[in-house]
Amino acid sequence: MVNNNENLKYSVEFAVKDDIGQIAEVYSEWSKFKGILPDELIKPDTVEDLGQYFDGSNKSRKYLVARAGGEILGVCYLDITYIDLGCVRLGDAMVREGYRGIGIGTKAIREIVKFARENKVKKIWFWTQQELSGAIRLYENRGFILEGRQAGQFCGKDALLYGMIMSGQEFDY
Repeated sequence: MVNNNENLKYSVEFAVKDDIGQIAEVYSEWSKFKGILPDELIKPDTVEDLGQYFDGSNKSRKYLVARAGGEILGVCYLDITYIDLGCVRLGDAMVREGYRGIGIGTKAIREIVKFARENKVKKIWFWTQQELSGAIRLYENRGFILEGRQAGQFCGKDALLYGMIMSGQEFDY
């Protein structure tokens, strides 16, 4: 399949409150994983769920978005709850189906690594499911290492634990 979006100009940046509606729209794409992942894991965040991270009442997450013009093409968040202890967790990375495979994930990881360096983070980590093989390839190709399998972690399913130790030698891709 030819991707007609290969030459698309986009940026990856931290989200603002006005992005909440589009972030919720991107997260609605989790529904396409019905039958692949448990229903509890594909329930998308709603505008109401997301509001707390933008109104100052919950400062545990920073959202990153990939944006072309006024349209958000992808989103993920950094859980910064333990940033003072030197680690952040990457969560809920999703790129709209028509924009996968053009480098948005790579550019997002680059921004995450930059944020980690600027904030003296020693480790970036995340959980994922083995069924998300395309995402796993992306992360492994960008320096994340499979650290273990956590039995029954999510809805009775095993979770794969990936991490990247920040050594100053991370890929500059």
